[in-house]
Amino acid sequence: MKLKSLLALLILGITQQVNAQNTFPGDGNVGVGTGNPAYKFQIAAGHGNTHMNLHFANANLVQDAHLSLWASEPGWTWTGAGIGNNVFNSATAPGIVRINDLRGASYIRLLDQEIRLNVIKADGTDLSALAVDAQGNIGMGTLTPKEKLSVNGNIRAKEVKVEAGNWPDFVFEANYKITSLAELEKYIKAHKHLPDMPSAKEVSEQGIELGELNKKLLQKMEELTLHLIEKEKQIDALQNLVEKQRGNIK
Repeated sequence: MKLKSLLALLILGITQQVNAQNTFPGDGNVGVGTGNPAYKFQIAAGHGNTHMNLHFANANLVQDAHLSLWASEPGWTWTGAGIGNNVFNSATAPGIVRINDLRGASYIRLLDQEIRLNVIKADGTDLSALAVDAQGNIGMGTLTPKEKLSVNGNIRAKEVKVEAGNWPDFVFEANYKITSLAELEKYIKAHKHLPDMPSAKEVSEQGIELGELNKKLLQKMEELTLHLIEKEKQIDALQNLVEKQRGNIK
């Protein structure tokens, strides 16, 4: 009896108008728009505008609550299935419709090979919070993620761990040929950036890969360290030569 009472309350929230009767057969199944329900709870109606709304009323309209469930076939505004707060499925109104336009809303849409999570601000602005495409790519702030995680905005984290191979320890191998400072100066004057490093234009248009950038930065630091070691040897040699010449003068 408790189950049937709950289902009866749910039926009251169904906004789709149907011609067939609502039934409560003895087998425990409940039908809305069908006299022969095959499931515990079955709605028979056009998918384009089928949705169920649980409305919790309050004396203050702003505090009314709405929980909606829907399922629609491809081609309608609400393609797929979903659940939302303060929204409803409309076959006629364009875009997402709020029930109470004095408040914000949120909803999840389970589409054909796609999942979307959106929030609607009190002013009606519809924002994409998260999207998952057919390749399993996740987008935050974007509906077209190109990587496993694409974020259109800032990220703040306590720690980020990047796994990278081919760490540039090869710089310290005996057969590694380091670019001379004279050659380096010539390259910088011509290109306005270090060798093997992206230009400002490339970074602006294509972005950078943190793992690859860290490897290149470390490689440049190691090359700079080798240059410093070599310069120190040259300075020591010059100091020894100066001391020797001073001794000869005395």
